Amino acid sequence: MTKVVQFPVNPPEKLGPKKARRRRKPNLEDYGQLNMFDQLPDNTPLLSLPKAGSFFEEALSLDENNNPEAEKYYLLAIENGQSIEDAYCNLGILKSSQGDLSKAIDYLTLCLKKNPRHFEAHYNLGNVYSDLGNLELAKVHYELSTQIETEYPNSYYNLGLVLISLRRYDEAILSINKYVELAPSSEHHTATELIKTLNSIAK
Repeated sequence: MTKVVQFPVNPPEKLGPKKARRRRKPNLEDYGQLNMFDQLPDNTPLLSLPKAGSFFEEALSLDENNNPEAEKYYLLAIENGQSIEDAYCNLGILKSSQGDLSKAIDYLTLCLKKNPRHFEAHYNLGNVYSDLGNLELAKVHYELSTQIETEYPNSYYNLGLVLISLRRYDEAILSINKYVELAPSSEHHTATELIKTLNSIAK
């Protein structure tokens, strides 16, 4: 007699997007300070940098406040050669949140054209392809994101959800266990419930 397993009763949501941050350290001499030390002594008073020192930083600040002007500033950042790959990545997230998934893929792909190992672009492409139901492509991009940034737990969680949808339960258990290993204990509940259910299926 076939054992019928209810899985999952309430499918969990995948974890959300990861915005790209400016990677280049600011040049203090651009802000009127002499850059005399690679590392400042602990007791050195720090002067505040301008709130938005570039189009990209302005865009990021607007984006974090859900201001629609963010898109314009990301495009200005690209036009002015400022954090181009990160700007493309974040435009992809913006378009994804607006439901324009084809444009989201365009921007995220342009980011990868500039930097094929851009972690956030691979992770966010995984999310977009997952939303589109293209599970194989979602899997590829989540796997790449785990290879580039091995300590980011959400990649393993979302990869686990995709593997569940692909009925690859043993691999899903490994991936979600890795999430539990990396994520704060306060975020383990759903993952541990998933693992229990997966273990009952895998028997």
